[in-house]
Amino acid sequence: MKLRLLLPAALVLTAVLPAQARPVSVTLYPAGALVTEEETVRPEKDVVLTLPAGADAESLSVSLSSGVVLESRLKTGSSPSPAMEALEGDMESLRAELSRVAAERETLSFERRFWSDPPVSLQPGDLQALNAQAEESRTRLDGLAQRETALAARKRALEKDMKKLEARMEALGKHNAAVQECALVIDGKGPVTARWTYFLPGASWQPSYRVTAEEETGLVRVAMNAVMRQDSGADWTDVDVTLASAEDLHSVEPPALPSWIEGEERPVMRPANLMAARAADAKSAAVQNHATGLRWSLGRMDVPAEGRITRLVAAHEFPASFCRLVRPLQDSRAFFTATLASEQVPLLPSGQALFLVNGTENARGLFRLNAGQKEIFFGVDQLVTLKTHELSAKDTDVPVTARTRQWSWRTDIANGHDRAVDVCAESAAPILRDASMNVKTKSRPAAEFSEERSCYEWRLEVPAHGEATITHEVTITSPAAPSGGKS
Repeated sequence: MKLRLLLPAALVLTAVLPAQARPVSVTLYPAGALVTEEETVRPEKDVVLTLPAGADAESLSVSLSSGVVLESRLKTGSSPSPAMEALEGDMESLRAELSRVAAERETLSFERRFWSDPPVSLQPGDLQALNAQAEESRTRLDGLAQRETALAARKRALEKDMKKLEARMEALGKHNAAVQECALVIDGKGPVTARWTYFLPGASWQPSYRVTAEEETGLVRVAMNAVMRQDSGADWTDVDVTLASAEDLHSVEPPALPSWIEGEERPVMRPANLMAARAADAKSAAVQNHATGLRWSLGRMDVPAEGRITRLVAAHEFPASFCRLVRPLQDSRAFFTATLASEQVPLLPSGQALFLVNGTENARGLFRLNAGQKEIFFGVDQLVTLKTHELSAKDTDVPVTARTRQWSWRTDIANGHDRAVDVCAESAAPILRDASMNVKTKSRPAAEFSEERSCYEWRLEVPAHGEATITHEVTITSPAAPSGGKS
């Protein structure tokens, strides 16, 4: 019979003994880890479970293969974790070696003073003996100088090692100078398998991506690596590791609905807006394959108590078409864009990424792939440039009785590549606040209207080392205000 017991963190015990962590499985989240340890115990004796000092004691949960937990007591002691204990031992060894070097240098100083002015008991006329004495002093002093140089170099090396060790101890965390212990009183007999689980905030994983666009093959490759770390104070050896994509374990309630404040006129909900809303709703329903998030099983592996470990988790390949996206009125740059042709696009959590185009690093930034997402941006293509000029509107085919507003611009797109490139230009379409208003456009080349994006689009092929030009004019008309009415 298995029982589970949630243990409060307020109970106190008096004696604490250091113990080695024995995790058998770990679920890593972006902001913590759920660690499970297991051990065979005998209820007839004192049963003490150990936790890292940084573990959340309130999350501790215990299950037994048989028997009942009658009582539990918890305390944090001053015994260091295994990893910290090893580092402290290394530090003591370095300090002892530095002391030995200092003592040896002190001995050298006495020897140097002796051979710099040795006692002379020779007769003043015995030149041969005096020369021999001088040669002996020079030889001794030269040897002492070499030993002093070697000891000074040894001292510098030891001090450098101490700084490195201090940095490692700082990275491991001051909290690892202690462990937590939970003493159990169990009603049962014979060997019992105790399994306990706790949440460890000092362990986590973050995705790291390498996103590659290959124009020749028409492929986009996405490699997701997991960068894992833990500061339990002990190496995790042969642990079953699972990655979970839940981003915040403390977010249990949705945000409040914002207030909707209207002006005098309510915007017209056109079919384009309705389609965009439906598309947004469809994309927000993320595909789930385990409870409330995605999971990746890495199997059994070792995770050291210090530093980080990186492992490839997933690799995806998508057929794609490529273009340079420009938005003349918003930006003067062209963005390299891949449009995925695959209908099955996985959901990948957000993480830092390295973006490569045709084998060359092009950008670094945040990357996330949503289910159903079609576009991936790879940063700026510096060989495709554009210049936009605002023009005077020339549309005279407007009723005299109508109120009008007009905009006109021209953009020149230059391609510096040795081959032709596809360019997609976008310009926002006006959203009318009054159903009686009307929009008229003139474009060369002709623009297409995207209802989903509510914008005008041009798709061009710009020749190698050539240019392409777009001119666009928008006229908005509304009925003239009645005499004496509002303008």
